[in-house]
Amino acid sequence: MPILVVLALLIALIAILFALQNAYSIPVSFLIWQFYGSLALILLLTLALGVIVGLLVTAPTIIKRGWVSSRQKRQLSQLEEDYQGQAQDASSQKKKLDLMHSAQMQLFSALGLTEPKTGLLEYQLLDQVLTHALSNLGDNPDSAWHRSICLFVMDIEDAPSSDDVNSRAVWPIITDRIQRQLSPRSWLHFDGSHRLYCVTLGMAIEAAADYGEFLSTTLDEPLQLVDASEVSVSLKIGGAIARNNTTVTSQQLISQAEQMLEKSSLWGRSRFRMVEAGVSS
Repeated sequence: MPILVVLALLIALIAILFALQNAYSIPVSFLIWQFYGSLALILLLTLALGVIVGLLVTAPTIIKRGWVSSRQKRQLSQLEEDYQGQAQDASSQKKKLDLMHSAQMQLFSALGLTEPKTGLLEYQLLDQVLTHALSNLGDNPDSAWHRSICLFVMDIEDAPSSDDVNSRAVWPIITDRIQRQLSPRSWLHFDGSHRLYCVTLGMAIEAAADYGEFLSTTLDEPLQLVDASEVSVSLKIGGAIARNNTTVTSQQLISQAEQMLEKSSLWGRSRFRMVEAGVSS
């Protein structure tokens, strides 16, 4: 602010000096009119007239730019409101899905269908679940749920064994982190050792491949335990997908998914492989 004041005073001083040095009168003619005036005043009036003309010439562009900027701000504000509304809707839907999933798991637990260490579905139920899903595959082509069945076999490496004191602390954290990333159409089964079996309904092959790649990264970050210590584990996944135009059994689907898991373990840096069930791999 002081710099602007000093600059204004300097300009005023220059204007005064200019006016004092050019105070004599000169004749000015315009068409049939003629008058006398101070040279300094006439020059300053000419300068002011030039500024006014320049402003009038640029005014339409400035006004148009202001309208465009105002319209863009309104559109941006509307987009932000729409985004916030959609984000709230998505958050609300996510909460509803979480509540439904929690209620579902509580029901499974009450029916004695869950494994005690993780609270996930028992591995022994996997064959029954897949058999039922495969029998309904293709019954309703318009329903996404009947489009396909994906089975992802997840092998948790470096996880504590059942007799390890950290086992009961680590496994709930592992399963919770994976469940947070699951599709609403997915269910997890645990074999009681170190493998999870994820059944997912209704995915296209490309989406299932992306889903498997995504799941393979869920345990990249170390697990934070209650005592603030960290445990690092690694995850490898094999997958098999059965579409509504393929006839396979539950055991064939499990076998091919486990074969893909073995291949992903042999491939070093590649942690996920998937095959279409019934197709030679």
